Amino acid sequence: MRARNNRSTATHSSSSPLPQIKSRRYKRKSSKQQSLSSSSLSTVTSMFAAIDKYLVKHAPPWYRTPVVQSAFLGLVFFWVFAAYTTVQFYSASTYGSDLAADCVSAVYLTFTVTCLFAPGIINKCGCRVAMFVGVLGYANLVLASLIYFQYGGDDVRWARRLVVLGGAILGVGASTLWTAQGRLILQYAARAEELESNKRLLDSKTSGNGADGKAKTSRGTLMSIFWSIFQCSSLVGGSISFMYYNKKPEGSTSLYTLFLGFIFTGAIFTQFLLPPSMLQSNDKINDEKGLEMKSEQTPLNIDSSAQFDKCESQMSEKNESEPAIKEDLSNKSWFEEARGTIEIFLTREMLCLSLLFMYTGFNQPYQQATFGNRFFTKRTIGVELIIFHLMEIIGAIVVGRFLDNDKSVHDSPRKRAIICLGSFVLINGTGNVIAFFQEISAKHSLDPITNDIAEIRSVIPSSAFALWGFADAQIQVYCYWLIGALYNVGHDHSRAVGWYKCVQSLGTAIGFFSIPTTRLSEIAQLSVSSLLFLVGTALSFTQLPSSNAL
Repeated sequence: MRARNNRSTATHSSSSPLPQIKSRRYKRKSSKQQSLSSSSLSTVTSMFAAIDKYLVKHAPPWYRTPVVQSAFLGLVFFWVFAAYTTVQFYSASTYGSDLAADCVSAVYLTFTVTCLFAPGIINKCGCRVAMFVGVLGYANLVLASLIYFQYGGDDVRWARRLVVLGGAILGVGASTLWTAQGRLILQYAARAEELESNKRLLDSKTSGNGADGKAKTSRGTLMSIFWSIFQCSSLVGGSISFMYYNKKPEGSTSLYTLFLGFIFTGAIFTQFLLPPSMLQSNDKINDEKGLEMKSEQTPLNIDSSAQFDKCESQMSEKNESEPAIKEDLSNKSWFEEARGTIEIFLTREMLCLSLLFMYTGFNQPYQQATFGNRFFTKRTIGVELIIFHLMEIIGAIVVGRFLDNDKSVHDSPRKRAIICLGSFVLINGTGNVIAFFQEISAKHSLDPITNDIAEIRSVIPSSAFALWGFADAQIQVYCYWLIGALYNVGHDHSRAVGWYKCVQSLGTAIGFFSIPTTRLSEIAQLSVSSLLFLVGTALSFTQLPSSNAL
């Protein structure tokens, strides 16, 4: 008995240290992981700090203008969507119809839901951080696709689920990316208008003519610059994919590695964007150049320049000790931010514009997928998409300049808004009428209804694509322009754009869900789209900017 007890005691004493050893190993492993993550985070933070320091010290004056920054914002989206547009368009041939439908549904479901929370995140964390994280969300889908091509396939369940998960993460990133873009472009426009107003006020005081300091709007022009560069991504991405998919109708590791490089380039580009407070006008740059050329070296000037250099050196030392780039961040709590977002969502302005917002997302699934695949051959669809996006670029430039045009004495923002909405009804309505005639004739026709680019009859459905492209850019630019007229504060810009993107994404999700003709016939899809278009535009006439609004 004694020996047996000693043996059991020895066994117990020898086994007791084992859990401690395992816990120590676990602690060492977790500490290594934490140190690795913290070191990678510090590396990224130090890289961004170095970029900020460089921009503050060495960014040339022309780079600090609202026009250049809006163009650079367009370049961020150019790199990201040159990859994503191609991935989405060829998803059915890459993943198969079922997996593609699941992935796209996951994208727009999470996009819609997280748009409700994105404004608070952007107001508290800043646009550049939100856009950087948002772009990385797009990289998740491409990375999941790479793993799917390398290790998975149609029969590997975990690989299919990984692609759907990548789409869900992409939707979360898309909500922060697009909401931050909307706030930033509207703040760039507000800064441009502020600089223009100050210049006019200074000129009026100098000349003594008593003119006011009111400036023309810049929202339409800057948004058109961004939108045009952004739409070029579809042209470049489509060209790359056409050359590749023409030889091999499947995705591959090499192609998606290229897309991943595009997205990472866009992520890095977000850190070269400047906050609105650092922007200056072109006139100031030209004035500084003129003063430099006209200045003469007199003893007084030498003393003044020496004093200026001394002040400049003191300022540079101060800038080195302070944070390089500051954004207008919210000091409110997360609860207060959420409450402010809900209050914006429930305003009369946003509720009346909701159907128009939804139409901007609901329209393209029918236009590009249902109508395009129904009435064009496979090779012609590529040409039609080029036509569509070229008209997007033209429409953005024309409408953006028109909305900011204040040359006429009797002109006003309210009148320009009415003309813009009226022309939108005419242009988009004409495209829908053409589509109705095509659908009705196809229903009663015994001949093939697909059109090839070499056939003269393809001109009529192609004209519908051209009109839809112009009208889409027209209403997208108008929505941003109107939000900038309704709200003046950057935090409210985030909330209003967040609601716009939330409802737009919901419309896109419903549109993609309705594509199978077993759920909704082709002519029924067009009818619902037309009804949403007409009612949404009619309600938007109740929310026009005031005649003297900027």
